[in-house]
Amino acid sequence: MKKEMINTLSPDLNDEIIYSIVSLAATGVNGVERISLRITDEIMDKLSLTTTIKGVKIGREPEGMTIWVYLIMEPGVDIVKVSREVQVKVKSEIESISDLQVVAVNVRIEGSGV
Repeated sequence: MKKEMINTLSPDLNDEIIYSIVSLAATGVNGVERISLRITDEIMDKLSLTTTIKGVKIGREPEGMTIWVYLIMEPGVDIVKVSREVQVKVKSEIESISDLQVVAVNVRIEGSGV
């Protein structure tokens, strides 16, 4: 008897799971050193309707999800090229793993490693 595969990941994935997916996707791009751990993340989370977790900010709206990712790049990389690759990879990973629609992936470069 053949069983039908059911997607157990719903549009209600919690933000920590989404953070993990975004983090793994972003740091998997050549040129990204790491996710930036922002001191203001916790403060901003208290003041806004979006959720910020360790360098990734998630906003959910009726038309879909907006993701902000804050990165530290490796020295000497083409920032525009690497940022675009991060946008494409993060959007692709979130949409392939879940039923969530990603409206935008905003990449902010917080610095470059030494």
